[in-house]
Amino acid sequence: MPSSPARGLRAVAPLLVPALAGALLVTAPVATSATAATCRATPALLSRTPTTTRLAGGLSARIWDTGPTPSNPQASTRIVVVRVPASSALHPRVRAAAALTKASTPSAYLKGAPGAVVMVNGGVFDPTRGALPDLPQMVGGQVTKARSVKDAVIAVSKSGASVPTKLWLTGSASAGSKGARTVTGLNWQAVTEGVTVYTTAWGSQSRPYGSVDVVVVGGKVVALRTGTSRGKVPASGQTILTGTGATATWLSSLRVGNAVSVSYAAHTDASIAVWEAVGRGARYLNAGVKNGGTCGARDELLRPRTAIGWTKAGDLLFVTVSGRATVNGVRYGGATIHQMADYLQKLGAWNATNLDGGGSTTMLARLPSGTVVRLDRGLSEAQRAVPNVFSAG
Repeated sequence: MPSSPARGLRAVAPLLVPALAGALLVTAPVATSATAATCRATPALLSRTPTTTRLAGGLSARIWDTGPTPSNPQASTRIVVVRVPASSALHPRVRAAAALTKASTPSAYLKGAPGAVVMVNGGVFDPTRGALPDLPQMVGGQVTKARSVKDAVIAVSKSGASVPTKLWLTGSASAGSKGARTVTGLNWQAVTEGVTVYTTAWGSQSRPYGSVDVVVVGGKVVALRTGTSRGKVPASGQTILTGTGATATWLSSLRVGNAVSVSYAAHTDASIAVWEAVGRGARYLNAGVKNGGTCGARDELLRPRTAIGWTKAGDLLFVTVSGRATVNGVRYGGATIHQMADYLQKLGAWNATNLDGGGSTTMLARLPSGTVVRLDRGLSEAQRAVPNVFSAG
């Protein structure tokens, strides 16, 4: 989501572990080497020896940190990477709030996931609708948000494989002799061209609606709503069908008591069977080829970034790059798009994609003792509430 002042207020541990504290004290200047004439040069921070912190589950965090840079606060940079071997029993997971329009801080998600060792924030979202994810979401085998258009996600299989891919929805609403129509949206932020379905997973925030709402309970129509009665959120047990144009005409032909069957399923371009999915941004790396953006004004901003990478061997990389600068409550410092692609390639990623950044960027981890630490920033920093997170374990 666009950067804005952090909203979460919960700290995740009472003190900074010594290895992390030491990393914050390095103040030597960092040499740079430009890799694209039109982009900001990429700092050579990764050429230094990192600080290493042991984590639970046999994992470790490597941290490169410039320390404070008082003369240029936005130059302060902290790179953190946690590598999860392909052989690890710590499978990637997507965790989400109880409803699509709700959010929690990453520390709250981690508290509810005792088996997770490392966790980062999830995809971009719309704070004007509570915290509605911009892109599809699927948790525990249940798709809760998607549309018929292919959208970018990180897909996870039940066995723990993960991959950046595209996800889309297929489905139908069938009413016997009255025919059927294609379901083209599930809990989407706008009414789609076919039947758009809303379920209780939407939550309590106001939702989009078409010319007519058809309320289905237990496989039968219980109400048709037009005019000012449209737009109510689904109550427990309700599924609401809505649409415009020809779809609305068909929905309007239904009558209370008519049997209606609604079905839908998520599909991906990946070879794995999708079990969970979280929305992602563009790829920083695709089969080893860097995508460094356009080096235009937006891409060249030094902002906190969250990324997930995959090595050729199948290891999973959790990566954050952040700084210490705050301007009018907004976090600055970190990396440009081009720099992030450079960093990920140097860290060994073969494929890599971004998640939400800015004030959302957060990486939490568990030490072998069970203590929870924050790796991307100091422990006194506020956390933004987000609709979903991505974790190992």
